Amino acid sequence: MIKQRKRNNAAGGSSNRNNNSNTVTSNLNGSTSSLLPESAAASASSSSASLSLSGKNGSTNRTQDAQHATTSGSNGMRRSSSVSKSSVSSSKPKHSQAMLLELLLTVTRASLIIITPLVAGMTLRVAPSMMEPIYGSIFIEDLFLEYALFSAGVGVVLAMIYTVIISPSSSKADLTKAATATNTDSSSNASSSVSAKQAGLRKDAGLRKGIIISLDLCALILAGSFLTIPVLFRQSEEFGPWRGPHLTQLALAYPVLALLGFANTLACVLRSYENVHVRTWMSCVLIQVGAILGLTLVVFQMAPQGQNCPRVYTSAILVAVISGLHKLLTAIHGEVALPDERLNQKKKVRSATRQASLVVSFIPLVLVLALSAHTATRNPQCQTGVTKAHNPITSNYTILARNESVTGWVSVVDEHTPRNNLHIRIMRAGHSLIGGMYAETGDSIFGTFYIPEAVRLIKNRVKGHQETALQIGLGVGIASGSLIQQGVLVDVVEIDPVVADYASMYFDWPTPHQLFIQDGRQYIQSAAENKYDYVIHDVFTGGGVPPSLFSLEALHDIQRIMKPDGVLALNMVGSEHPKKAEALNSVRRTLQAAFPHVVAFKESPDDPEAYQNIVFFAAQFPIEFEEYEPPKMPTSNEEMQEWKERGHLDHALRPSVMRDWILSSFQDWALSTPYDPTLGELILDRNNTLNSMQRMGAEDHWHAMRSLLPLDFWVNY
Repeated sequence: MIKQRKRNNAAGGSSNRNNNSNTVTSNLNGSTSSLLPESAAASASSSSASLSLSGKNGSTNRTQDAQHATTSGSNGMRRSSSVSKSSVSSSKPKHSQAMLLELLLTVTRASLIIITPLVAGMTLRVAPSMMEPIYGSIFIEDLFLEYALFSAGVGVVLAMIYTVIISPSSSKADLTKAATATNTDSSSNASSSVSAKQAGLRKDAGLRKGIIISLDLCALILAGSFLTIPVLFRQSEEFGPWRGPHLTQLALAYPVLALLGFANTLACVLRSYENVHVRTWMSCVLIQVGAILGLTLVVFQMAPQGQNCPRVYTSAILVAVISGLHKLLTAIHGEVALPDERLNQKKKVRSATRQASLVVSFIPLVLVLALSAHTATRNPQCQTGVTKAHNPITSNYTILARNESVTGWVSVVDEHTPRNNLHIRIMRAGHSLIGGMYAETGDSIFGTFYIPEAVRLIKNRVKGHQETALQIGLGVGIASGSLIQQGVLVDVVEIDPVVADYASMYFDWPTPHQLFIQDGRQYIQSAAENKYDYVIHDVFTGGGVPPSLFSLEALHDIQRIMKPDGVLALNMVGSEHPKKAEALNSVRRTLQAAFPHVVAFKESPDDPEAYQNIVFFAAQFPIEFEEYEPPKMPTSNEEMQEWKERGHLDHALRPSVMRDWILSSFQDWALSTPYDPTLGELILDRNNTLNSMQRMGAEDHWHAMRSLLPLDFWVNY
């Protein structure tokens, strides 16, 4: 009995020990499963099962207990290894569409995707046209897009350098220390983790600061450009027409595009809390770059012509407001990149110093608003009308009217200083004079504008019917006014409504048969066939002509809308000098390809190689001119009334000494260079290089304008 009790007691003790062991194991497994991932919990369960089995089999044997301890230790090490592997697995970067969407929808990246195309597209459209009043229409586009792209690339490179600079070497040491601490105790691991996190936060703060500063500078450059650009304009004669536009753009387009490239590059850098796969990050970068480039192109193409000043300072305000939003979110949450789990934390207690720093950070926004207000209300170059600043007492010129329209700034100016005892009134469009007249006589100051009237002197035409004419490009209305004076029904196509208004208000231009405010190329493409007896083609301005109206296809359209015996009179500006005649030879060759008979006459015979107006006459039949006879003026009230009833005005009937002399002499001023079909290239829509051909001649025109009128005249527009 005693032996039986001992065996039972021994069995009971063993059972209790096993139960106690199971309880401990169960508690350990339970705590492990609550702290570890599923894979670690499964490993712990298997270790517990082997531990229980070892306890049952070795309850009465110390050797088996030792084996059990060894097995348990081994299982514990495997469990620890499993936990470590699970931790590494859970920290691996992940790749998914949801994460890509989160990267794109951060405040920083989303705001830059919106404002960058708006500002960049506006800058590419507006910046060249702001140079036109000082440098003309040819030089402002030359290499501008190339330098603009280069500026954006410079911003990208500087941002990459900045990213390396704000990544301190201690950050790498922190990461190395964090990796090494994984094999040490938990306190060292926690310390290295905190150190690595602090390094990441420092880099995040540097990126955030770089973006905000670049946006502030961008806004200040845009708003302050109206103060810096006029100063650079006064150096235009030293800069010259080739370098001047690009040197002036250093105060507007080029730094703005560089800063936008800088900010967008920093926005694409991953933050410390954005633990994503490289494929997700690259997808985000490609989407952001593609969206910005595509939207910039859309804004550039769709941006209408019009007033430049409001678009510039409105863009400045927009950029400054976006920068202020970033500062505000940073002050409230400590980060502006949403979504971010740190936004759920409690707001930081802001000290007086932090609040003062926040107030100081909004100084750029205040400056931008102040500069924009000054520009909108005080800057003479941004006012639509004439102000006191435009007509200082010491000036020899009086601006009668000015407005910014679809082709840029157009103004009407009177000259106070008599020239040959005559006063002149001129219409200025950008850096060129598109017409003018002597105030006392009403004659044109440019005799070339009378030469197109010679279309009515050409022989071998059917006469005796109501003649019709089309004028492409109005100027001040000299050519069309002369034809109207002689009873021709004239339709006028003018792209700029302000030019038409000023010609009527200040140059006594008579009312035409029809006035079309639209692009000349669009009109000739849609006009009816066999409609006009004459087409007067004069669209020179700013140092060159629009290439689209000189292509072979455009000349075929003109030929289509003319009657079979119709005549084209086309004016261009060029030179017979061998080194400067490329544009002239190309226009000549293209006219010869469209019309079988072409003749040309210069503005003046004094200098055969000078850069001057050249008028071509083209038709389907041989061109010969009758002798010019001055028109008979009405001598009685009855004749005057008859002319008025036919739509003429008194001012258009005054005799013109200039017109009579030009029309009597121009046939003696034919081009001295015979036509050579091997010279010049055919101008086609698909390969129109006329702009590049006009550069050398445009330089001569620019210097001629500067010698004709002083710097103050051109700067004070």
